[in-house]
Amino acid sequence: MQIRGKVISISGKVAEVCIIKENTACGSCSACPKKMGMHDVIKVAATERVQVGQEVILCDTRNWLFRNKIVFSVLAFVSGIIVAEFMSMVISFGSRHKEIDVLAGGLAMIIMVIIVWLKRPRYLFRMELREGGRRKL
Repeated sequence: MQIRGKVISISGKVAEVCIIKENTACGSCSACPKKMGMHDVIKVAATERVQVGQEVILCDTRNWLFRNKIVFSVLAFVSGIIVAEFMSMVISFGSRHKEIDVLAGGLAMIIMVIIVWLKRPRYLFRMELREGGRRKL
């Protein structure tokens, strides 16, 4: 999803961008900023070459890990169980407990959720400069 905007102010490494409302033909697009409930002014991370009054394109910053966090949580749980089973085959614990498998799966899932939480993006959008008719990174 891409949204056009103009830079209003820059303070440090944060820029405030005013979203440019575009007229759509049908008005029923699910990616429409009006339907998403977005405010007119949004804060984004500023790039080095951006200036006040410049038109920019705002792109989504969610990475593939954050978009698929439910799938990765399930995979982490299953991989934790597999690692616990493998360790019980290699190391003889004397007795077999199924609760250890669930505990290892839950621990792996908690570690994955913490990693996703630490890697979450600080701002919802990233800024791409727009010069003429082409985009620059």
